[in-house]
Amino acid sequence: MGKTRVALIRCDSYSGEKVVESIKAAIDLLGGAQAFIPEDRTVLIKPNMLSPYAPSRAVTTHPEVVAATAGLFKQAGADVIVGDSPGRGDTLSVAEKCGIASACSSLGIPIVPFEDGVSVKHPAGHICKEFILARPVLEAGSLINVAKMKTHGFMTYTGAVKNLFGCISGLQKMKMHLRYNDPDAFSQMLLDLLTLIKPRLSLVDAVIAMDGDGPSHGRIRPVGAILASDDAVAIDAVSLRLVNCDPVQVPYLRVARDLGIGNTKPEEIEIIGDSPENFHITDFEIPPATRATSGIFKMIKGIRGYFTAHPRVDPSICVGCRACAASCPPQAIKMSTDAKAIIDDKTCIRCFCCHEMCPEGAISLSRGFLARLAERVLK
Repeated sequence: MGKTRVALIRCDSYSGEKVVESIKAAIDLLGGAQAFIPEDRTVLIKPNMLSPYAPSRAVTTHPEVVAATAGLFKQAGADVIVGDSPGRGDTLSVAEKCGIASACSSLGIPIVPFEDGVSVKHPAGHICKEFILARPVLEAGSLINVAKMKTHGFMTYTGAVKNLFGCISGLQKMKMHLRYNDPDAFSQMLLDLLTLIKPRLSLVDAVIAMDGDGPSHGRIRPVGAILASDDAVAIDAVSLRLVNCDPVQVPYLRVARDLGIGNTKPEEIEIIGDSPENFHITDFEIPPATRATSGIFKMIKGIRGYFTAHPRVDPSICVGCRACAASCPPQAIKMSTDAKAIIDDKTCIRCFCCHEMCPEGAISLSRGFLARLAERVLK
C-alpha cells in the first residue's frame, strides 16, 4: 500500500469566506473538485447530523462547512444533494435545527431523507456480509463524506469512518448495535461499511471540535483545521495526531491497522498543506476505554460487565422525554412512575446510545474500580 495524502489547512473561524477558501485549498491539493465528480455528475454530501442541536454546540458538521463543500462541487458542475440518517429526529427537522437546511436552501441544493433502505450484499466483508443502506447512498455516483471531529463514548473517537454509520437506514442502526455490541466487532462492521461505500472523498470539520464526554455533551474545543483525503482511515489518524492522541487508542483505527484497511502510521501518510506541528494541542481529553475488549477480559464473557463502564441516569436532570428508551437497541430502559428513565444493567449491552442521544445530558458513563483497572491494563 502506497502513501496516503491528507490535506491539512488552517481555518480558525466559521466565517463563510474563510471556510470556502480553506475547503477549496484542501481539495485543490488533492486534485480539485473535478477529480471527485463521477461521470453521471451526481454527488451526495453526507454530513454528521446526529441530533437536532444548534451549530454552536459542535455536535453536527457546521453548516458553513457543508455549504462550502456543496457549493464547490455545484460550481464544478456536479448535481449535488445532501443527506443523513440522524440518531434522533428526522432528516429534515434535524437539518433545520443545525442550520444545514438554510445553508443548502440558499444554494438551491436539496436535502434528501435516508428513510428508504435497500439491502446490499457485501461478500468481501470481514464480519458483515449485508447492509441496509439508504437509497440515496446507492443512487449517487460519488459520496463526499463530511464529518465532525468529536470524541465518542463507545468508539472513543468519531470522525470520517464513524460518520458513514449514518448511511445505514433508520432503525437498522439499532440492529447493528445489537448484533455487533463489542467495540472490536462494531469496528470491523464500520470498516466493512467503509469498504462497501468507498467514499470518493472525506473531509473533517475540526475548526471547532469536541472532546471529553462526546459525541453530544462534551467540551467545545477549538482546533482550527479543515482536513481532506480519499482515505477515511488516514484522515482520522491525522486528526488525532493534531491533538496529540495515538490512533490505536481508537478501536476502529486499531482494527483497521490489523486488517490493512487504510493507513494509520505517520510513515504511511503524506500530510500536505499546513504542518501538524502548528496545531499544538496537548490537553485534548479522549474518553478512557469504556469496555474491556481484549485479552483475558474478552475471554471471560460472563464477568466482562464488571470491567466496563455503565450508563447512569441522573434523575435530577432527566425530564422524562424517553429519547434514551427510543434509542436503546435491547430495550433496557423503562420509565419510572415519576417519568424518570431507569436502566436495567442486566439487559444493557453497553453501546451507550442512551448517553449519546439524551438531549439533556442526564446520562453519564460510570466507571467503577474494576472498570478503571481494566482501562489501565488495556492502555
